[in-house]
Amino acid sequence: LAVLFLFHPNLWSQEDENSSSNSTAVLSPWFMGTGLGVIVPAQDWNLNFSLGGGGLLFVGRQLNPQMALQLDLNPIFYTGGGDSICDGRAFLNLRFSIPSKGYITYFLIGPGYDFQFNNVTDYNTASLAGDVGLGAQFDLHPGEHLFLEARYDLLFYNNITQQDIPIYFGLMEDL
Repeated sequence: LAVLFLFHPNLWSQEDENSSSNSTAVLSPWFMGTGLGVIVPAQDWNLNFSLGGGGLLFVGRQLNPQMALQLDLNPIFYTGGGDSICDGRAFLNLRFSIPSKGYITYFLIGPGYDFQFNNVTDYNTASLAGDVGLGAQFDLHPGEHLFLEARYDLLFYNNITQQDIPIYFGLMEDL
């Protein structure tokens, strides 16, 4: 599906094929979106957790055609072997966009904060975090976009650095 989007962006674009514009239409500098995804633990996670699930809720403001500031909220859930962990993450990302006809490729980078809750042991903790990501956004209609992105999250706890890879799919709207 991702390969289809990358090589045939006109399948999703509502732009006129005779248009000379090389970027997607933006209705407002403000945008918001939501998505769902899977999270793959990469390092220093409990071995019972082979896969997690999560969501993404974000709001942002376009600073110029290539750059935006985006606030992300990520509820993430891991369960396995009778144990569960809930993560609540917040990131303030700088988003760099490379527009093309019908779609945009973008990169994310930013600092964040993670709250982790273990429901079996009542162990709760929080840490600084950071993430980097790569995504693609496809036009469905003017002001409405489909996105697919992968991130690399780092969670900086006292004696370990947990790492995971969230992959999200969702919808973004210009406000």
